[in-house]
Amino acid sequence: MARRMVAATGVIAALVMTAGCSESNAKREYDVPKALCGVPLDPGLVSPLLPAGKEIKVRKARPVPSRENCRVDVDGHWAMTLNLEWWEEDVASALVASGNPQLEKTQLSSDGNYYSGTGAVELVKGCTNPGHAGQLLYTSLQISDPDLGDTTAMKKLATAFTETIGRSDECP
Repeated sequence: MARRMVAATGVIAALVMTAGCSESNAKREYDVPKALCGVPLDPGLVSPLLPAGKEIKVRKARPVPSRENCRVDVDGHWAMTLNLEWWEEDVASALVASGNPQLEKTQLSSDGNYYSGTGAVELVKGCTNPGHAGQLLYTSLQISDPDLGDTTAMKKLATAFTETIGRSDECP
């Protein structure tokens, strides 16, 4: 019985060590796109928040007129979303942030936006669109892997994304 326990312990230890080694050796074999869903972004801002893997796919959807979703998948699994969300002017930004599950434990930052290592919500300042009269545009970003969470990196990406959207056709 003792031999079986020692053997089982050895097998478990070997599996744990192998799993740990394979994680640390994981590499990004795909090129980070220079634009996500038509929005030009510096790959250096996107890269720290994406996991290792072989293949990246980006797709855009507009499920309702007030929302546009940009989903990034790595090896067939959700890795990141970058959303545009039109909200009524009288809706508090805290309500907008509450719709982003990656912001559960965050507070309003000094710049009036919300950031965590795995999510962000920013107001696109000065954005008006005749198709969305009486509404404000927000960006909402999320990543799936909490191990990649980095508040500074998320804030940089969210700010770059939001500023680019503010200069886009979404805000004529």
